[in-house]
Amino acid sequence: MSALDRVLLIIFCLAGLAAGACAFLVGAGALAPAGGVGEWAAYPDNAYLMAGGVVFALLAVRFLFYKVRRREPDFVLLPGDFGHIRISFDTIRELANRTGRSVRGVHELDTRVRHGQSGIVLAVRVRALPDLDLAQMGREIQEAVKAYVERTTAVVVEQVLVSVTEISGGASARGSRGWSQA
Repeated sequence: MSALDRVLLIIFCLAGLAAGACAFLVGAGALAPAGGVGEWAAYPDNAYLMAGGVVFALLAVRFLFYKVRRREPDFVLLPGDFGHIRISFDTIRELANRTGRSVRGVHELDTRVRHGQSGIVLAVRVRALPDLDLAQMGREIQEAVKAYVERTTAVVVEQVLVSVTEISGGASARGSRGWSQA
């Protein structure tokens, strides 16, 4: 979400909060509309107006605090002798990709990194060469990637989830599957 989107969202939320409060006050009879109170003071209409005002105000408050919570960091923090060592997920991804591509039968490979319970979880998408034992290739990728990432970064790798998404062949739609994206 860009800065302009956030500013517009805040403006619309404040306007919605003010509209909800005004609707509640009109329904309660504390604020009279320009046309008079006569038709708004009837029992069912004022209760509906007050309930609608509360709902509108609650929605405005909800969207006011939309995406305010903190994002999970995209790095691993390790203790060092003279301070902390920060290793980015991009670095870990590149290490995993380099190692995974060296496994026999892998045509293309892309890795996603996320935090786990006691370490990191690597989700590996693979485009494999045809006529190979895919289960064996998947196990080799898991072993190689886990060992290499743990050895080079000293970060605990909880899981390496391998997903063989397709078999590479002649002319395939490369860009449509997202393989060229990082």
